[in-house]
Amino acid sequence: MQIRPADEDDHSGIDALLKAAFPGPEEARLVVSLRAADQDTLELVADDHGRIVGTVLFSPVQAKSPAGTEFYGIGMAPVAVIPEHQNRGIGSALIEHGLTFLTSLGVPWCIVLGHPDYYPRFGFQPAGLIGWSWDGDPDGAHADAFMIKPLGGHALPDTPAIVSFHPAFDGV
Repeated sequence: MQIRPADEDDHSGIDALLKAAFPGPEEARLVVSLRAADQDTLELVADDHGRIVGTVLFSPVQAKSPAGTEFYGIGMAPVAVIPEHQNRGIGSALIEHGLTFLTSLGVPWCIVLGHPDYYPRFGFQPAGLIGWSWDGDPDGAHADAFMIKPLGGHALPDTPAIVSFHPAFDGV
């Protein structure tokens, strides 16, 4: 198996993978929308002898403090592995490759909305610990799943902020 950047020839395989890995088509539509808006900063695939068995997409996100200071980082979503290949470390390999590459580019932090028992193994912590929240969760119902990781030795900002994803995420 090889982890590599996705190319246009992979799009149909990624679409099929996302539709197999998630209960509805929302994540597949999200990826198409992010590509169309040129918001697919990094898209990786796990290629098993020409078959796409895993994928991860990173896209730009913005955080804004109450004073109006803007902070820019990256969001990770979706991460998916076809069901018959799950629990083999493919998702972890995709995440680690992506975070390593983004660190080399100087990206200061990464946000994820995901399972609070899974993502801490990669260094993610609840974003609420630094006073950050997600504009798509105004009542904080998903605060435990909204996590952040500093990249490349960057310190996380020490001011509260509200994070916004690209509008394509509104439909997920």
